[in-house]
Amino acid sequence: MRGHFEDRDEAEVSMSPLIDCVFLLLIFFLVSTMMKKINKDIDINLPESRSAEKMLPTNDQIVIGIDREGTYFLEGKEEDLMTIHSELRELSVTNPEFQVRIDTDRDAPLCRVVEVVDLCQFDGLSDIVLRTYDEHYNAR
Repeated sequence: MRGHFEDRDEAEVSMSPLIDCVFLLLIFFLVSTMMKKINKDIDINLPESRSAEKMLPTNDQIVIGIDREGTYFLEGKEEDLMTIHSELRELSVTNPEFQVRIDTDRDAPLCRVVEVVDLCQFDGLSDIVLRTYDEHYNAR
């Protein structure tokens, strides 16, 4: 006896794994965009250097800026020298290996740069980086 089987069971595609994948991708992109580097730069003309070591921006450093008038900036905000000194002192207590990046205008008074370097040395911070301009690295 021959039976006739009709193909009533159609293949179904389950949507729940697809929805899970979409949510995982959404979470991945949200987290990756939130890890953007904080812009701590100020508007200055950096001195040029052809022998500088190229380093990518990072959030694992404190940025001290000095403009052409000799105004101090800490993390992009204008501050006085005593505020910078207290921040460096706190930083040296928590992490003495932390990096200090000094961004200075090419026409800034040299005595301002020396004051910042002296503060770093006084507070026990020895990883000091001077940012310079390189035409290939800093192309705008």
